[in-house]
Amino acid sequence: MSLTLDYSEKLESLLKQPLYGRLPAEQKVFVREVAFEHRFTFQEFRQVVEACRDLNMWGEEDLQCWWKGQISRTDLEGRQLKKHLLRQLQAHMQGLKSGPAVYPGETPGLPEPPRRNPVVSEKSDKKIFGPCPVASTKTICCNLYTIDAVDNCPLGCSYCTIQTFYQDKIVFDEDIAEKLKLITLNKNRFYHIGTGQSSDSLAWGNRNGILDAMFQFAEDHPNILLELKTKSRNIAYLLERDVPNNVVCSWSLNTPIIIQNEEHLTANLEERLQAARTLADKGIKVGFHFHPMIYYEGWERDYPDAARDLMERFGPQEVLFVSLGSLTLIKPVLKKIREVGRPTKILQTELVPDPHGKQTYPDEIKIKMFKAMDEALRPWREKVFIFLCMEK
Repeated sequence: MSLTLDYSEKLESLLKQPLYGRLPAEQKVFVREVAFEHRFTFQEFRQVVEACRDLNMWGEEDLQCWWKGQISRTDLEGRQLKKHLLRQLQAHMQGLKSGPAVYPGETPGLPEPPRRNPVVSEKSDKKIFGPCPVASTKTICCNLYTIDAVDNCPLGCSYCTIQTFYQDKIVFDEDIAEKLKLITLNKNRFYHIGTGQSSDSLAWGNRNGILDAMFQFAEDHPNILLELKTKSRNIAYLLERDVPNNVVCSWSLNTPIIIQNEEHLTANLEERLQAARTLADKGIKVGFHFHPMIYYEGWERDYPDAARDLMERFGPQEVLFVSLGSLTLIKPVLKKIREVGRPTKILQTELVPDPHGKQTYPDEIKIKMFKAMDEALRPWREKVFIFLCMEK
């Protein structure tokens, strides 16, 4: 009797884990029942809760059905049954991650409309300029510098690191124009400066005069290349005014199935390429990033197709660069993806630590994907600067 009472108290402590509280009501009841029945430890409870959440996000058979099916196929009882079930669960999850993810033909949709974060303008003592936050001697670095003019992004990409850095609001730096004027650059060197690390560079248009401030900064510093990186089609303001010659607009590209399933609220591939084409026709420099490349069933067809589509629409003389990079996730993003719980297959894959301890694909998968794109981009090899981003 005391053992039951003691475990009841422990179970109440386990049930306070945040991820458990985010499970659907029916699944919370099931997990609680099996945890009590088998006297789960903290790690065992966590394993089961994460598996329950992942199966839901991946669109696989739910844990309750799988669990009952396993019990029906064994005569084991007690501790032996618990060990068997947890071993089988681990093997089941590994099996689902052992090959490329399979996406549905149609978008799974969101379980609820994404919440719109409030947009505010605030004064801040935060430094806005510095080296790329992922720059490292452990990876090949393009020596990018970054300007953080807006904190947080209105787009809904499931894998995005930005979602873990900021509070549930979008903040414009009220003093951005003044801060840009205070940036000191060496006039004897060249700088590549990006603005898409803390938010999408074009999704806001010229809200709060942000593009006016950026263009003035570019005009004041002819020894920079200022990159506006986007997944939007919001180019109206750039068509209304002259854009400095040292500004390049770049688009993160992905395949239609990834855009549809993982890059919610962004422009689709056709819209991104058409927006880039429109700016190129005006004489504005453009660039492209196939980043992050996602490993899924059909990638070996879809990514080269997207590369060939790009080369059909643009001459190499119109494109400053093309970068390639694979999926890379920091631990807070893994946690955030499970907290949000929207349909996604980003975590349904084998991930290993990269040189910084982040999670990414094994080398053999990366090399295979980069080789396929290198071959697809062969006509541009000697004409366009093509490079790897955040790779060793």
